[in-house]
Amino acid sequence: MKKHITSVLALTISLSSAAVLANKTGFDDIDRDRDGYVTKSDFQQHVADRHFMQFDRNRDGMLDENEFSSSRFGSNMADFDRDRDSRLSKAEMMDGMFSQYDTDRDGRLSKEEWKNVERAGIGY
Repeated sequence: MKKHITSVLALTISLSSAAVLANKTGFDDIDRDRDGYVTKSDFQQHVADRHFMQFDRNRDGMLDENEFSSSRFGSNMADFDRDRDSRLSKAEMMDGMFSQYDTDRDGRLSKEEWKNVERAGIGY
């Protein structure tokens, strides 16, 4: 009986781990044209789809200071707020985030730059 429970537990852990790995989206999945870079468009689509909307709690298409502070983007909202209206549109948010990770300013993220996106918890 004990051996059976141990086997079931091991199988459950294996399946759970596989499910987590299957749901994680990596650099290669986001680099749609397979050129070794994530473009601004790829980045915006991926992050906006997966992250922006989860923080827009009132569903107005903008992040206010409270919504932004609950995010894990780790920056000052004013750094992204280009029109200085104290709210972030999806475009402002994505432009600011992309610029934050595009450290060589070439308009695309290399695999090395992408590692910082993943460390921030927004790469998947």
